[in-house]
Amino acid sequence: MILNEPYVLSATKKTTPEVTTFTFKAQSGKSIDFSSGMFAMLTHIDKQTGEKISRAFSMANCPPSDSLQFFISLIGGKLTTKLAEANVGDVYYISAPYGQFKFDINSGNKLLFLAGGTGLAPFFSMLQYIISKGAKPDIVLLYSVKYPNDIIEKEELERMVQELGGKLVVTVTRPKPEDKWDGETGHVNADMIKKYVPDVTERVSYICGPPAFVKALKDGLTGLGVPEKEIKAEMWG
Repeated sequence: MILNEPYVLSATKKTTPEVTTFTFKAQSGKSIDFSSGMFAMLTHIDKQTGEKISRAFSMANCPPSDSLQFFISLIGGKLTTKLAEANVGDVYYISAPYGQFKFDINSGNKLLFLAGGTGLAPFFSMLQYIISKGAKPDIVLLYSVKYPNDIIEKEELERMVQELGGKLVVTVTRPKPEDKWDGETGHVNADMIKKYVPDVTERVSYICGPPAFVKALKDGLTGLGVPEKEIKAEMWG
């Protein structure tokens, strides 16, 4: 556990129209360990007033690391407004890790990941962690976005799933004719899970996304016969 340690903004990457990937490196250079799925409290301290603004974000990189990476929607909130104006070299403060949404690489050889929007972050971390350990579980990832250009870190996501021999299904909930999207559409629901994951009752399921997404999918999974103890979930927003 680290508490309000100074971290330097080391890189930014605009990965979708709304989402930027922020990478912060520990000023001390020391590494922090965490379980994929956990989150950090990121804090901005105003140099003039001393005002502190904090918000929780799931780590998107592989543990352990002296850097922490976050997928952040720059939506005009108090902290995200600061981040939208941030420059490489700026110092923020981080406390971590927190949360009970922890990936257990020994939880099962068949896994189902259900991600909504920036709820992809913990799964991005999990995929990296699995690869780093040389494991090859059977993974299906269903990922819901509003528009095709909302797919976060698309090329790297596809590369990792392919490397693991897994299945990636992206569904777009608000496709436009000009998008020419020929993939799955609509919200992830029980019918979509049955279509792509017929062996769902044999899998440990992880869900991350906004509250309505998480609740609907927990209900959907239990309705399909998945035991509650085999469902792990994290809500944001």
